[in-house]
Amino acid sequence: MQNRNGDQVSAQISVAGKVDFSGGSFRKDTPFCLKNDGETAVTLEVNLWGMPEGEFISTRFETGWNPEIIREIKATSITNALVWGY
Repeated sequence: MQNRNGDQVSAQISVAGKVDFSGGSFRKDTPFCLKNDGETAVTLEVNLWGMPEGEFISTRFETGWNPEIIREIKATSITNALVWGY
């Protein structure tokens, strides 16, 4: 499947891991989705895959997998409830 920019993306998650902010913001060189494994929605500042690098928007992430295709998440105090996947 392709997104609006023509990048290959998947509606299924086959690789996943915990988001780790120990080095500052969390960034991947592959587009990824985000799962909020917590019990309530969270608001995060993210750089979506099609946005210019360094530009961020504030977005609310509900519990479970979210549809946004992300490049980077600014560091936050939320440490154990976020999972990346692609």
